[in-house]
Amino acid sequence: MTNSILHKYIHEFKNLQIDRAHGNAPHQPVLLFAAIELIEQGQISENKVLPSPELMEIFMKYWTKVTERQPNIALPFYHLSKRSFWHLHPNPGYEKALEVVTQIKTVTRLREIVAYASFDNDLFLLLTEPKTREIIRQTIINTYLAAFKEEIQNLIFEEQQIGEYSQKILQQVEREFSVLQQEESTQAENPIRKRAFRLTIMRIYEYTCAVCRLHILTLDGKSVTEAAHIIPLKKSYNNDVRNGISLCRLHHWAFDEGMISFSDTYKVIVSELMSERGPEEWKLTTLSDKGILLPERKELYPAQDALAWHREKVFRG
Repeated sequence: MTNSILHKYIHEFKNLQIDRAHGNAPHQPVLLFAAIELIEQGQISENKVLPSPELMEIFMKYWTKVTERQPNIALPFYHLSKRSFWHLHPNPGYEKALEVVTQIKTVTRLREIVAYASFDNDLFLLLTEPKTREIIRQTIINTYLAAFKEEIQNLIFEEQQIGEYSQKILQQVEREFSVLQQEESTQAENPIRKRAFRLTIMRIYEYTCAVCRLHILTLDGKSVTEAAHIIPLKKSYNNDVRNGISLCRLHHWAFDEGMISFSDTYKVIVSELMSERGPEEWKLTTLSDKGILLPERKELYPAQDALAWHREKVFRG
Protein backbone atom coordinates (compact mmCIF):
# COMPACT_ATOMS: atom_id res chain seq x y z
CA MET A 1 0.00 0.00 0.00
CA THR A 2 1.43 3.39 -0.98
CA ASN A 3 2.48 6.07 1.51
CA SER A 4 0.00 8.44 -0.13
CA ILE A 5 -2.90 6.32 1.18
CA LEU A 6 -1.43 6.33 4.69
CA HIS A 7 -0.92 10.11 4.51
CA LYS A 8 -4.51 10.54 3.36
CA TYR A 9 -5.82 8.86 6.51
CA ILE A 10 -3.33 10.62 8.77
CA HIS A 11 -4.77 13.90 7.43
CA GLU A 12 -8.30 12.62 8.13
CA PHE A 13 -7.39 11.64 11.68
CA LYS A 14 -5.86 15.06 12.35
CA ASN A 15 -9.19 16.71 11.57
CA LEU A 16 -11.69 14.88 13.72
CA GLN A 17 -14.60 16.71 15.33
CA ILE A 18 -13.91 17.77 18.94
CA ASP A 19 -16.42 19.44 21.24
CA ARG A 20 -14.22 22.28 22.48
CA ALA A 21 -17.16 24.53 23.40
CA HIS A 22 -17.76 22.51 26.58
CA GLY A 23 -14.16 21.66 27.44
CA ASN A 24 -12.07 18.80 26.19
CA ALA A 25 -14.43 16.06 24.93
CA PRO A 26 -12.49 13.89 22.49
CA HIS A 27 -15.27 11.37 21.81
CA GLN A 28 -14.18 10.56 18.26
CA PRO A 29 -10.44 10.08 18.96
CA VAL A 30 -11.17 7.88 21.97
CA LEU A 31 -13.68 5.76 20.05
CA LEU A 32 -11.13 5.21 17.28
CA PHE A 33 -8.55 4.37 19.93
CA ALA A 34 -10.87 1.69 21.35
CA ALA A 35 -11.51 0.19 17.91
CA ILE A 36 -7.77 0.11 17.20
CA GLU A 37 -7.22 -1.66 20.53
CA LEU A 38 -9.72 -4.38 19.63
CA ILE A 39 -8.09 -4.85 16.21
CA GLU A 40 -4.71 -5.23 17.91
CA GLN A 41 -6.12 -7.78 20.35
CA GLY A 42 -7.64 -9.79 17.51
CA GLN A 43 -11.16 -9.17 18.82
CA ILE A 44 -11.98 -7.39 15.55
CA SER A 45 -10.73 -9.71 12.82
CA GLU A 46 -13.04 -8.57 10.04
CA ASN A 47 -14.03 -5.05 9.06
CA LYS A 48 -16.94 -4.74 11.49
CA VAL A 49 -16.94 -2.52 14.58
CA LEU A 50 -19.89 -3.48 16.76
CA PRO A 51 -21.29 -1.28 19.56
CA SER A 52 -20.29 -4.12 21.87
CA PRO A 53 -19.51 -4.38 25.61
CA GLU A 54 -15.84 -4.88 24.73
CA LEU A 55 -15.73 -1.65 22.71
CA MET A 56 -17.50 0.28 25.47
CA GLU A 57 -15.23 -1.06 28.19
CA ILE A 58 -12.04 -0.04 26.36
CA PHE A 59 -13.59 3.31 25.38
CA MET A 60 -14.19 4.01 29.08
CA LYS A 61 -10.66 3.03 30.09
CA TYR A 62 -9.19 5.68 27.84
CA TRP A 63 -11.97 8.23 28.40
CA THR A 64 -11.42 8.33 32.16
CA LYS A 65 -7.72 9.04 31.58
CA VAL A 66 -8.33 12.20 29.55
CA THR A 67 -11.49 13.87 30.88
CA GLU A 68 -13.98 13.93 33.74
CA ARG A 69 -16.88 14.71 31.40
CA GLN A 70 -19.81 12.34 31.16
CA PRO A 71 -19.18 9.97 28.24
CA ASN A 72 -21.61 8.94 25.53
CA ILE A 73 -20.23 6.46 23.02
CA ALA A 74 -23.39 6.70 20.88
CA LEU A 75 -22.49 10.24 19.78
CA PRO A 76 -19.10 9.53 18.16
CA PHE A 77 -20.25 6.16 16.82
CA TYR A 78 -22.97 7.95 14.85
CA HIS A 79 -21.26 11.26 14.03
CA LEU A 80 -18.08 9.64 12.72
CA SER A 81 -20.22 8.64 9.73
CA LYS A 82 -19.76 12.23 8.55
CA ARG A 83 -16.14 11.31 7.91
CA SER A 84 -15.45 9.58 4.61
CA PHE A 85 -13.75 6.54 6.20
CA TRP A 86 -16.47 5.46 8.70
CA HIS A 87 -19.60 3.69 7.43
CA LEU A 88 -22.71 2.69 9.38
CA HIS A 89 -24.61 -0.51 8.55
CA PRO A 90 -28.23 -0.71 9.75
CA ASN A 91 -30.01 -3.60 11.36
CA PRO A 92 -32.58 -5.29 9.08
CA GLY A 93 -35.65 -3.09 8.78
CA TYR A 94 -33.83 0.11 9.75
CA GLU A 95 -32.32 0.99 6.39
CA LYS A 96 -34.62 3.97 5.84
CA ALA A 97 -34.37 5.08 9.48
CA LEU A 98 -30.62 5.39 9.14
CA GLU A 99 -31.05 7.48 6.01
CA VAL A 100 -33.27 10.09 7.69
CA VAL A 101 -31.98 10.17 11.28
CA THR A 102 -29.89 13.23 12.09
CA GLN A 103 -28.63 12.19 15.52
CA ILE A 104 -28.44 9.12 17.76
CA LYS A 105 -28.07 10.13 21.38
CA THR A 106 -28.34 6.89 23.35
CA VAL A 107 -26.66 3.50 23.22
CA THR A 108 -30.08 1.82 23.27
CA ARG A 109 -31.14 3.69 20.14
CA LEU A 110 -27.75 3.08 18.52
CA ARG A 111 -28.04 -0.68 19.00
CA GLU A 112 -31.62 -0.60 17.78
CA ILE A 113 -30.73 1.06 14.47
CA VAL A 114 -27.07 0.22 13.80
CA ALA A 115 -25.67 -3.30 13.45
CA TYR A 116 -22.05 -2.24 13.06
CA ALA A 117 -19.68 0.29 11.53
CA SER A 118 -16.89 -0.37 9.07
CA PHE A 119 -13.75 1.44 7.98
CA ASP A 120 -12.70 2.04 4.39
CA ASN A 121 -11.12 -1.23 3.32
CA ASP A 122 -7.77 0.48 2.73
CA LEU A 123 -7.84 1.97 6.22
CA PHE A 124 -8.79 -1.34 7.82
CA LEU A 125 -5.79 -2.98 6.14
CA LEU A 126 -3.55 -0.25 7.55
CA LEU A 127 -4.95 -0.86 11.02
CA THR A 128 -4.28 -4.60 10.82
CA GLU A 129 -0.58 -3.96 10.13
CA PRO A 130 1.40 -3.28 13.36
CA LYS A 131 3.67 -0.60 11.86
CA THR A 132 0.98 1.52 10.19
CA ARG A 133 -1.46 0.92 13.06
CA GLU A 134 1.07 2.42 15.47
CA ILE A 135 1.68 5.42 13.19
CA ILE A 136 -2.06 6.14 13.15
CA ARG A 137 -2.38 5.62 16.90
CA GLN A 138 0.49 8.00 17.63
CA THR A 139 -1.13 10.54 15.29
CA ILE A 140 -4.26 10.46 17.48
CA ILE A 141 -2.21 10.81 20.68
CA ASN A 142 -0.08 13.68 19.42
CA THR A 143 -3.02 15.56 17.92
CA TYR A 144 -5.63 15.22 20.67
CA LEU A 145 -4.18 13.54 23.76
CA ALA A 146 -0.63 14.91 24.02
CA ALA A 147 -1.19 16.18 27.56
CA PHE A 148 -1.94 12.60 28.65
CA LYS A 149 0.69 10.84 26.55
CA GLU A 150 2.47 9.05 29.38
CA GLU A 151 -0.76 7.75 30.94
CA ILE A 152 -2.05 6.63 27.54
CA GLN A 153 1.21 4.84 26.66
CA ASN A 154 1.19 3.04 30.01
CA LEU A 155 -2.40 1.96 29.42
CA ILE A 156 -1.56 0.72 25.92
CA PHE A 157 1.29 -1.37 27.34
CA GLU A 158 -0.99 -2.77 30.05
CA GLU A 159 -3.71 -3.66 27.52
CA GLN A 160 -1.11 -5.38 25.33
CA GLN A 161 -0.02 -7.50 28.30
CA ILE A 162 -3.63 -8.40 29.04
CA GLY A 163 -4.20 -9.33 25.40
CA GLU A 164 -1.09 -11.51 25.30
CA TYR A 165 -2.01 -13.39 28.48
CA SER A 166 -5.60 -13.80 27.29
CA GLN A 167 -4.32 -15.44 24.11
CA LYS A 168 -2.01 -17.66 26.17
CA ILE A 169 -4.77 -19.04 28.37
CA LEU A 170 -7.05 -19.54 25.36
CA GLN A 171 -4.32 -21.56 23.67
CA GLN A 172 -4.13 -23.85 26.72
CA VAL A 173 -7.27 -25.61 25.52
CA GLU A 174 -5.12 -27.25 22.85
CA ARG A 175 -3.47 -29.25 25.65
CA GLU A 176 -4.91 -31.75 28.12
CA PHE A 177 -6.43 -30.04 31.15
CA SER A 178 -4.34 -30.16 34.33
CA VAL A 179 -5.97 -29.66 37.73
CA LEU A 180 -2.81 -28.09 39.15
CA GLN A 181 -0.52 -25.75 37.25
CA GLN A 182 3.19 -25.29 37.78
CA GLU A 183 2.74 -21.52 37.74
CA GLU A 184 3.67 -19.81 41.02
CA SER A 185 0.80 -18.33 43.02
CA THR A 186 2.30 -14.85 42.83
CA GLN A 187 2.35 -15.12 39.03
CA ALA A 188 -1.18 -16.48 38.74
CA GLU A 189 -2.50 -13.71 41.00
CA ASN A 190 -0.66 -10.94 39.15
CA PRO A 191 -3.19 -8.08 38.56
CA ILE A 192 -2.65 -8.19 34.79
CA ARG A 193 -3.31 -11.94 34.70
CA LYS A 194 -6.36 -11.61 36.96
CA ARG A 195 -7.82 -8.97 34.64
CA ALA A 196 -7.02 -11.06 31.57
CA PHE A 197 -8.73 -14.12 33.06
CA ARG A 198 -11.81 -12.08 33.95
CA LEU A 199 -12.01 -10.45 30.54
CA THR A 200 -11.56 -13.76 28.72
CA ILE A 201 -14.27 -15.54 30.72
CA MET A 202 -16.65 -12.59 30.36
CA ARG A 203 -16.22 -12.65 26.58
CA ILE A 204 -16.62 -16.43 26.35
CA TYR A 205 -19.93 -16.25 28.25
CA GLU A 206 -20.98 -12.89 26.78
CA TYR A 207 -21.17 -11.26 30.23
CA THR A 208 -23.98 -13.67 31.19
CA CYS A 209 -24.43 -15.85 34.28
CA ALA A 210 -24.15 -19.52 33.30
CA VAL A 211 -26.75 -20.48 35.90
CA CYS A 212 -29.55 -17.88 35.68
CA ARG A 213 -28.70 -16.17 32.34
CA LEU A 214 -28.70 -12.75 34.03
CA HIS A 215 -26.96 -10.13 31.88
CA ILE A 216 -26.50 -6.59 33.23
CA LEU A 217 -23.67 -4.46 31.90
CA THR A 218 -22.85 -0.80 32.45
CA LEU A 219 -21.27 1.48 29.85
CA ASP A 220 -17.90 1.23 31.57
CA GLY A 221 -17.82 -2.56 31.44
CA LYS A 222 -19.00 -3.30 34.98
CA SER A 223 -21.05 -6.48 35.02
CA VAL A 224 -23.31 -8.26 37.48
CA THR A 225 -21.41 -11.40 36.50
CA GLU A 226 -17.95 -12.42 37.69
CA ALA A 227 -15.26 -14.75 36.40
CA ALA A 228 -15.32 -17.61 38.91
CA HIS A 229 -12.54 -20.17 39.27
CA ILE A 230 -13.94 -23.69 39.60
CA ILE A 231 -10.87 -24.86 41.51
CA PRO A 232 -9.83 -21.81 43.58
CA LEU A 233 -6.80 -20.01 42.24
CA LYS A 234 -4.98 -20.22 45.59
CA LYS A 235 -5.16 -24.00 45.41
CA SER A 236 -4.65 -24.63 41.69
CA TYR A 237 -2.73 -21.55 40.39
CA ASN A 238 -4.81 -22.41 37.34
CA ASN A 239 -6.03 -19.64 35.01
CA ASP A 240 -6.93 -22.10 32.26
CA VAL A 241 -10.29 -20.92 30.85
CA ARG A 242 -11.64 -24.45 31.41
CA ASN A 243 -11.18 -23.74 35.12
CA GLY A 244 -13.47 -20.74 34.81
CA ILE A 245 -17.14 -19.95 34.48
CA SER A 246 -19.22 -16.76 34.45
CA LEU A 247 -21.56 -16.45 37.44
CA CYS A 248 -23.66 -13.64 38.88
CA ARG A 249 -22.72 -12.58 42.38
CA LEU A 250 -25.40 -14.67 44.08
CA HIS A 251 -24.52 -17.86 42.24
CA HIS A 252 -20.78 -17.19 42.53
CA TRP A 253 -21.21 -17.02 46.31
CA ALA A 254 -23.37 -20.15 46.32
CA PHE A 255 -20.79 -22.00 44.18
CA ASP A 256 -17.84 -20.99 46.38
CA GLU A 257 -19.77 -21.96 49.53
CA GLY A 258 -20.69 -25.37 48.13
CA MET A 259 -24.40 -24.65 47.98
CA ILE A 260 -24.44 -25.50 44.28
CA SER A 261 -22.20 -27.41 41.90
CA PHE A 262 -22.42 -28.83 38.38
CA SER A 263 -22.79 -32.41 37.22
CA ASP A 264 -20.78 -34.12 34.49
CA THR A 265 -23.70 -33.35 32.16
CA TYR A 266 -23.45 -29.62 33.04
CA LYS A 267 -26.58 -29.48 35.15
CA VAL A 268 -26.98 -27.68 38.46
CA ILE A 269 -26.73 -29.72 41.65
CA VAL A 270 -28.17 -28.10 44.79
CA SER A 271 -27.11 -28.96 48.34
CA GLU A 272 -29.78 -30.16 50.76
CA LEU A 273 -27.70 -28.91 53.71
CA MET A 274 -29.20 -25.45 53.92
CA SER A 275 -32.40 -23.56 54.55
CA GLU A 276 -33.70 -20.73 52.41
CA ARG A 277 -36.70 -18.49 52.11
CA GLY A 278 -37.66 -15.60 49.89
CA PRO A 279 -39.06 -15.10 46.38
CA GLU A 280 -39.47 -18.45 44.68
CA GLU A 281 -37.60 -17.33 41.56
CA TRP A 282 -34.44 -16.59 43.58
CA LYS A 283 -34.31 -19.82 45.59
CA LEU A 284 -31.37 -22.09 44.85
CA THR A 285 -33.56 -25.20 45.12
CA THR A 286 -35.47 -24.16 41.99
CA LEU A 287 -32.23 -24.58 40.00
CA SER A 288 -31.85 -28.31 40.62
CA ASP A 289 -31.14 -30.25 37.41
CA LYS A 290 -31.19 -27.08 35.29
CA GLY A 291 -28.74 -27.05 32.38
CA ILE A 292 -26.15 -24.29 32.49
CA LEU A 293 -25.15 -21.88 29.74
CA LEU A 294 -22.11 -23.18 27.87
CA PRO A 295 -19.66 -21.48 25.48
CA GLU A 296 -20.22 -21.78 21.75
CA ARG A 297 -16.99 -23.76 21.34
CA LYS A 298 -16.95 -27.15 23.05
CA GLU A 299 -13.23 -26.96 23.81
CA LEU A 300 -13.98 -23.98 26.11
CA TYR A 301 -16.48 -25.91 28.26
CA PRO A 302 -15.66 -26.22 31.97
CA ALA A 303 -13.24 -29.13 32.43
CA GLN A 304 -14.77 -32.32 33.78
CA ASP A 305 -11.79 -32.81 36.12
CA ALA A 306 -12.34 -29.33 37.56
CA LEU A 307 -16.06 -29.95 38.12
CA ALA A 308 -15.31 -33.33 39.74
CA TRP A 309 -12.83 -31.62 42.08
CA HIS A 310 -15.45 -29.06 43.08
CA ARG A 311 -18.09 -31.72 43.73
CA GLU A 312 -15.66 -33.68 45.93
CA LYS A 313 -13.87 -30.86 47.76
CA VAL A 314 -16.37 -27.99 47.98
CA PHE A 315 -19.96 -29.13 47.35
CA ARG A 316 -21.94 -29.83 50.50
CA GLY A 317 -23.64 -32.98 49.31
